[in-house]
Amino acid sequence: MADSALAAVQALDDQRLKLVDEFVRRAWNMWRSLTPSDWWNDAVAEGAAAYVTQQHIAFVKAMRQQGISYADTMLRLAGVNGLGDVPQYEVVRANTDPWQVSMRVADEYRTQAVKNPEIRPATWDEILKDADQSAADHVKAWLMSAKIQLENNAVTDGYVTQNRAIQSRYRSSGVERYRRVIHPELSKTGSCGLCVVAATNTFTRADLMPMHNRCKCTVAPIVGSNDPGLKLNSDDLMTIYKAAGKTAGRDYSTSATDLTKLRVKVVNNSELGPVLLRKDAPVNENAPEWHLPDMRMTHAQMERMFARATEFNSRYKELLDGDKDSVRFRFDGRSYEFKKTVHTKQAWQYVRSLLAYSRGFLGLAA
Repeated sequence: MADSALAAVQALDDQRLKLVDEFVRRAWNMWRSLTPSDWWNDAVAEGAAAYVTQQHIAFVKAMRQQGISYADTMLRLAGVNGLGDVPQYEVVRANTDPWQVSMRVADEYRTQAVKNPEIRPATWDEILKDADQSAADHVKAWLMSAKIQLENNAVTDGYVTQNRAIQSRYRSSGVERYRRVIHPELSKTGSCGLCVVAATNTFTRADLMPMHNRCKCTVAPIVGSNDPGLKLNSDDLMTIYKAAGKTAGRDYSTSATDLTKLRVKVVNNSELGPVLLRKDAPVNENAPEWHLPDMRMTHAQMERMFARATEFNSRYKELLDGDKDSVRFRFDGRSYEFKKTVHTKQAWQYVRSLLAYSRGFLGLAA
């Protein structure tokens, strides 16, 4: 049982990793096609983010489908048939939208670059040929920070959306309880301490399994005495018991009293919902209230993106049909400056593509 479960999980893990890697590759290729000045040009950066947004939507759909496959595999191992329909697509985060999340890659680049305002190359060749190697190092660091932001978004969004699809499948199949399955093989340093401690807990169908940034844990069903997740976690649970024993002065311990000394807490992240934090970690008490994304929220976020794309579409037209080199405006509480460059027209096409997609999703007439 444990061997067959492990083989099934590992096969699906491989597929999930490929989906994440492929999305990151496509998205990063888009961002790296920008010139240094493009990163500061809202016309081009927003267009790139619009392209990445459609890639992200396709990525989320694929991850949800993989989640259903994973759920059905685990249900079969627990002797249960997978039942019920799970929506093909739902947004991942509350209090934002996919386009805004995609744009955070450019925002991160700008956040790092603004620390060195004296370094503003027009082309990548210009900075690479510069005798001042420190300037090139700064630019490489900006790009690395932007890529890390992209990777964090991809891993977190991918596994969060997948686990929600898994739990939806479990609920519709009558599963009442489930367990976190840790995956040390998917991280260079193994499972983090937060997940290892949380793997001792089980969750009810009314709960959402708490996650954290770049968390790669999945969910297994518990049906009667059949707990395949416990078997999958068996080797790694010994890490928990050894850590608990260390706090009690023993080699290892399965005592509930000792285990509770390894303290973590669950808080609601305003975008992602329940997340694991260390017991002493600070919490933003002023963050917006989180609600579980559903089709109503998905529709609302698609409306926001449609409105933004509609506004941007008119601004691109104003810029490219007019004599000005730039157009400044405000929309939804944020200031923008669209500039004419060789990439502006292509960026407009990406925004128009997202405009058409959101219009179709909402069922609006062209």
